[in-house]
Amino acid sequence: MTSESGIPNAPPAAEIKTPAGEAPQAATEAVEALQDRLLRALADAENARRQAERARSEGRRAGVADLIARLAPGLDSLDLAVDAARGPDQDDETFARSVQEGLRAARRALLEAFQREGVQRIEPLDQPFDPTSHEAVATRADPAATPGHVLQVVQAGYRVGERLVRPARVVVSAAAPPAD
Repeated sequence: MTSESGIPNAPPAAEIKTPAGEAPQAATEAVEALQDRLLRALADAENARRQAERARSEGRRAGVADLIARLAPGLDSLDLAVDAARGPDQDDETFARSVQEGLRAARRALLEAFQREGVQRIEPLDQPFDPTSHEAVATRADPAATPGHVLQVVQAGYRVGERLVRPARVVVSAAAPPAD
């Protein structure tokens, strides 16, 4: 017979009898001490298993975060190439369209790979500035915008779970200067 934890149930020490029918005190204490040690060892093993699982999970997230930090500049370059391919000075319109479609497909594939790995892209346009996930690279007075809101995203940010890989680099609206 076993308990819920899988430990064989031993009879209570008081049930262990000598041939004369007496429960020896030393045997009772020894059994209780061994049961206590066994339970503690099993609890320690379970705690070690949980800690190892947490460490493995955190190691994986850290690895993904490092990978994203290395890939993000490539995605930034693709963003620039997609924008540059839209130029009106292209001689061969069909070629330019093909290049642009190819760049968009590469960008989309990278973004899908990020998403499969649990990476969240931070693009806070028109949202309040958040210093925990945004980096202000400039401020600009804009009477049409609410002060302290993001006017432009210069570079998207990235987050893996709760870990910020890179803050979004943004231009933040400032209060309009007072009229003279």
